[in-house]
Amino acid sequence: MFDLIASSADTIAALPNPNPEQPPGTDGFTTLLNWIAWGVIVLGLAGFLASAGYLAFASFTGREINGFKGLVICIIVCILATAAGTIIAVFV
Repeated sequence: MFDLIASSADTIAALPNPNPEQPPGTDGFTTLLNWIAWGVIVLGLAGFLASAGYLAFASFTGREINGFKGLVICIIVCILATAAGTIIAVFV
């Protein structure tokens, strides 16, 4: 029984640990993904500033909740855009 456990532990230790490598010819695709990520972050920042301005203006009319929702959505978008690589790496 003990030998079976020891042999299964050796088998697990012998599994390969591959290192991800970018395929040749995909430099343009990586550049495109970087540009898209940059655009999403810029749009998120612009949305954040617009929502902050709306929040300041809406405080006079009593509709602050709409500005607050916009701020929260923009913060979530920026967090997801900057953490997308890490999130995908967890699942791949």
